[in-house]
Amino acid sequence: MSQIGIGIAGMGWVAGEHIKAYQKHNDAKVVALWNRTKANAERKAKELGLTDVKIYDTYEAMIADPAVQALSLCTPPNSHPRETILAAEAGKHILIEKSVANDPVSLGAMLKAVEKAQVKTVVGFVLHWNLQFMWIKKMMEERAIGDVFYAEVDYWHNIGPQYVQFHWNRRKEVAESVLLSAGCHAIDALRYFVGQEITEVSAYSNLRNDVYEYDTNLVGIMKFANGAIGKTSASFDCQCPYLFNIDLLGNKGTIRDNKIWAQEYFAGSTDWVQVPTVRPDSGDVSHHPFDGEIAHFIECIQTGNESHINLADAAKTHAVCYAMDRSARENRPITIAEIYAEAGI
Repeated sequence: MSQIGIGIAGMGWVAGEHIKAYQKHNDAKVVALWNRTKANAERKAKELGLTDVKIYDTYEAMIADPAVQALSLCTPPNSHPRETILAAEAGKHILIEKSVANDPVSLGAMLKAVEKAQVKTVVGFVLHWNLQFMWIKKMMEERAIGDVFYAEVDYWHNIGPQYVQFHWNRRKEVAESVLLSAGCHAIDALRYFVGQEITEVSAYSNLRNDVYEYDTNLVGIMKFANGAIGKTSASFDCQCPYLFNIDLLGNKGTIRDNKIWAQEYFAGSTDWVQVPTVRPDSGDVSHHPFDGEIAHFIECIQTGNESHINLADAAKTHAVCYAMDRSARENRPITIAEIYAEAGI
């Protein structure tokens, strides 16, 4: 297959990391850029040495270009449903930054459009290529800690004016909630590591930083299909460095972040085994493993294989987020089936 022509929608912080990752792969070439402000696209092209690239005035014009075979949607979350549906209808493969949609109905419409068009999708849960994530997943596959009966994952990140995306991230219309904006990484991790679907949740939330238009702190509990239970929390108000806490309790051992207690798997061990690895401990997008994510997207297009984090899988993570947010608003448990019914999936 010849080089895959890539279009980039949106020229914010994360778009630069997508472009850099594409530039490292011989099988892909960034051929088009679009941003609501054309000057920003021109600036990004110059900054990253994109000399042979078309810069479009409208998103519709970019996806009409036959040289564009696949897209990275690096735009704000509330624009993703429309852009995904249009891209699918144009026959483009799509890498969608999270969150993919701020409500179940929009998510359902996206799923229908992608299924009808039979295009490949990857959703930006980039931590699947973080080295600590990869090590934990390997331990789970090798059953080092056995069956997980309790799991916790937390996303704590003080996102204030010091961050580039703060100006839109604080707005409910754009980002919707602390979970959909970023805490969805924790929900995705819980599903990924436990290997079971979440069936029911209960949550509480509050607002400490009133420059945000939505509650900036949430804590929730959940049931998994196999009887396991879990907890998650997300905070934009924590007064500490970025933390992504992972605790997995199994019937043969326990994982805490990059430490594991598994006396059967590590025969003779008398203490935690600590793995020196790259942890998900920074909110800086340059720290995120986009090279792995982009390589995976390209491979899915080339082979025709579906991604393990395609839109259909990511919809399950988003459904849990919607359910958590609804539980916090309505002060009642919410089943995931209730969300699926609303989405029509």
